[in-house]
Amino acid sequence: MKRYLLVILTLILSFEISAREVYRLNTGWRFFYGDAVSSDFARQVTLPHVWNPNGEQTHTMGNYMRTLDIPSEWQGKRIFLRFHGAASVADLSVNSQYVGTHRGAGTSFTFEITHKVRYGASNSIRVRVDNAQRNDLLPLALDENRYGGLYRDVELIVTDKVAISPLYYSTDGVFITPKKVTADIVEGEVKLHIINDRRDRTANVQMVVLSPERDTVFIDNLRTKIDGKSDQATLNIPFSVNSPRLWCETAGEQPIYTVVTKISAGTMTDSVAVKTGFRSISIGNDHLLRINGHASRIRGVAMYNDRAGVGSALQPQHIAEDMALIDEIGANMIRMVTYPAATAYLDECDRRGIGVWCDIPLVNSAFLADVPYTSSPALAESGREQLREIMAQNYNRPSVMLWGIFSKLVVPGDDPRGYIRELNTLAHNIDPSRLTVGVSNQNGDINFITDLIVWHQNLGWQTGDVQDLNIWKEQLREGWSNLRSGLTYSAGGNTAHQDSLTVRPRLDRNWHPERWQTIFHESYMRTANSEPIFWGIIAGNMFDFGSVRQAHIDGSTINDHGLVSYDRSTKKDAFYIYKAAWNHDEPFVHIAEKRLRERANQEQTIRVYSNQQQLELIVNGTSRGVMEATDGIFIWDKVQLTTGENQLEAVVPDTPYCDRATIIVSKTLK
Repeated sequence: MKRYLLVILTLILSFEISAREVYRLNTGWRFFYGDAVSSDFARQVTLPHVWNPNGEQTHTMGNYMRTLDIPSEWQGKRIFLRFHGAASVADLSVNSQYVGTHRGAGTSFTFEITHKVRYGASNSIRVRVDNAQRNDLLPLALDENRYGGLYRDVELIVTDKVAISPLYYSTDGVFITPKKVTADIVEGEVKLHIINDRRDRTANVQMVVLSPERDTVFIDNLRTKIDGKSDQATLNIPFSVNSPRLWCETAGEQPIYTVVTKISAGTMTDSVAVKTGFRSISIGNDHLLRINGHASRIRGVAMYNDRAGVGSALQPQHIAEDMALIDEIGANMIRMVTYPAATAYLDECDRRGIGVWCDIPLVNSAFLADVPYTSSPALAESGREQLREIMAQNYNRPSVMLWGIFSKLVVPGDDPRGYIRELNTLAHNIDPSRLTVGVSNQNGDINFITDLIVWHQNLGWQTGDVQDLNIWKEQLREGWSNLRSGLTYSAGGNTAHQDSLTVRPRLDRNWHPERWQTIFHESYMRTANSEPIFWGIIAGNMFDFGSVRQAHIDGSTINDHGLVSYDRSTKKDAFYIYKAAWNHDEPFVHIAEKRLRERANQEQTIRVYSNQQQLELIVNGTSRGVMEATDGIFIWDKVQLTTGENQLEAVVPDTPYCDRATIIVSKTLK
């Protein structure tokens, strides 16, 4: 059987091996555009793949084709294809027979192909993917590039006729709901979705909960009757775990439990192993999130599914690099904007104890305010279905804490509030254990629908001055203190745009000096990081991302609001502001504005960021004093430099931790 497929994933359990087989199908694909005369124009591609990795505005239809040999031994089995991501509408056909359509770029989907394949023969698989803008599909408008293609893995799943369902919103068919979580015990319920062949059957079901060390901490065996009137059934199994190790109780590697469910009906067997963690989430009277009853102030970053050169078709090494940078900055939450991130990102968040906020794509683009929210039955159902998929596919993850319902819906057109209320109710009905959140940049009762609200505030970037944030904060405190408020914000900073500018740049010039981004984040950090009125802050963005909406003076089409460059090669100065405030494990010192080497004035302000309590600044061998930290920010004003080269050194007294920089003062600069 192995000769038919390249990769086989083996599921190893503590008891009898399942009849389920899973194969990854990332190789052997051919791709050609929809307007090609024939498949003769196809080229070989390996998944994940997008046809516009550099952000080209190729909004069109593409075809993915491959052959699949199905062995004759699989007759009597059930065969499924799972696609972990296709942007944005995908039509699947097998042997030129239509199988199904999936609408929405951010979620996985699974189709059964049992009755479409030929056994003991080669079969043709074709996926038509369309990434064109549609008025009946969320999102209506995006800041980020709109990629097209099969941008995540594809799998072939083979089961017996009776199996734990891979069809229920493209999940593993197992949903774990802890109903009581304490230091002494976890009590909950596992819900199984079962598929059969419309026959009355009696099945044996076993459920095992394995500790992080793979010890059995709970086991239950039962017999159940499966009604043949339907091809689907559900089964609820209560469980308990004594003396649990709770998720996010300690820093570092988190305790991940495995729930193994097995079903047997005669000679047919199936089993699924699902990872989870046990924790509770609530909101206190102080408006702070509580994990297992402990207050936690959120230190978050926003992130898009995008990277230079590959677009949204991220590889494992890209994800590992991103997570290392998020660890380094010391964030404890990631907002996955517009769409959930790849499974590997979420696995790492589960493992590292980083909270996740998952959005649905009910979002307005800041740069396409003339694209309205226009209500229609098809668009409304698109949002409902994407919400169901996102929640089902991430239900068991301990890292997922917040369901994002909407973002910045200040648009002409229909009033979205009724629809937002509907989605918020739907989210709570599906999952009452987690909180809902919306992002707002307006007044009104839209801010009172979700459990939490996050204010999108860019004073000092789009309008006003950074100091206006203090005025707005006091207005919020006086009039809206009953809201459970968070804060998100961002400002552009291009490392190629070096300027001594100390006032807000004109956005219509598309000139985004790194210095101003640094000043912006410095001010926001100081104002909001420990402010009691906010349950947390979400700094935008962790990384630059592609956006043809923003054509810069240098011709680039990158949204440069990230703390790290699009290709991840450069940490901007603003990155170190948050590292200094949030990361207390890795001692460091960083002198800001090193890239602004040449300056006109001898009198300079020197900014240094460090997570150490004291720093000494030495200029040309002479100490300019020792300073105490304020939120990890050290500022020496009116430092006199000499014409020519100046050597700067910032030193943590009596330690090896330091940083150095060279600044050139030139009389020729203006």
